[in-house]
Amino acid sequence: MTVEGRIYGGLSAEQRSQDRRARLLEAARGLIADGGVAPLTVDVVCQRAGLSKRYFYHEFATKEDLLDACAEDLFSRLWATMEEVLTTMPRADRVEGTLRAVMHTLACDPADARLYMECPGFPRLRERQQRAVREFSEHMAAHAIAFTRRPRRSVDRVLAVRALVAGTTDLIIGWLHGDIDTDENRLIATMAATARGAAATL
Repeated sequence: MTVEGRIYGGLSAEQRSQDRRARLLEAARGLIADGGVAPLTVDVVCQRAGLSKRYFYHEFATKEDLLDACAEDLFSRLWATMEEVLTTMPRADRVEGTLRAVMHTLACDPADARLYMECPGFPRLRERQQRAVREFSEHMAAHAIAFTRRPRRSVDRVLAVRALVAGTTDLIIGWLHGDIDTDENRLIATMAATARGAAATL
């Protein structure tokens, strides 16, 4: 049957919608991997996904909404990666473990790497990345940073960790761009040492 809401091709209307959405997201990720965010248009996404624009607008109101969904998928997976480290490693190893897991995720997927790098250049993507920095900072301060001193009323530890995470984000973007001439292990070790040094004074 082709009536909206009924079974067609063995799939319900909800299942067909989920399939279209997944195809559009995958098409967008492939295009981002190939050429970045800027050249992406509704037309080329639909062409790559093998869907008409009508179906695009069933799932997303605008191209920006599609990009938001791509970013949400990326930062949700990075959060899950961090959570796995925090629940399986001793506290002393969590910062380096989280850095290694995040770097591995980004380095192994061109779409993830390109989107992460280019978020700062697009207002809505930049806002999502900044929100991730805030959320990651609060979680890392509570569950990963091995502070060695008693808290001081004059120091906001979460704000300090946010500065570390923001700096780390900038370094990772620079490394992915090829602007930082070092290998992955050295970069991770450097960032982890910086975090340990900060933890000892906060």
